This record gives sequence, C-alpha cells and structure tokens, in this order.
Amino acid sequence: MKEAVDLTPHFDGRLDVRDTLRAALRPGRAPRAITFELGVAERFARRLVAMDLPTALAKVKLLNAIRSAPAEDTAPAKTGNRAA
Repeated sequence: MKEAVDLTPHFDGRLDVRDTLRAALRPGRAPRAITFELGVAERFARRLVAMDLPTALAKVKLLNAIRSAPAEDTAPAKTGNRAA
C-alpha cells in the first residue's frame, strides 16, 4: 500500500495521506484505523493506482466508505419552532 501511494500522481493532500498510512502501517505494530477528510479521500481514491490485489481491495473499501459517508447537511436546520 505504501508503494501505491508513492506511485499515485500528485494531488492536494497526498503528503497527509502518505504520512497517515505510514504511521498506521508501521512494522511491529498492529494496524490502526485510518481516517481521512472526505475531500482528501475522494481525491486519493480517484488517483490511487491499484497495482496489486491488496491495493485494489483497499481502493474498493475506500470507495465504499466514501459512498456510505453521510452527505453534508445542506437542508435548513430544524429549530422546533412552528409557523403560526
């Protein structure tokens, strides 16, 4: 996975992705949960080169997480006040 990030074309947030993955996948440690901002995750998923099966599976999982992420709330907030 680390090699795939190095092969991924440059995008805004690439260094953050690289550093986050390196910290989460350090040898001798149990893998940790990885969290990206939605915009960074979308840019990373579009550019990620699936060069082997583990990387392809990681890309699919990332795309599924992006699709299931809650959309930003664009509806007006409900205040509980009713119009008379």
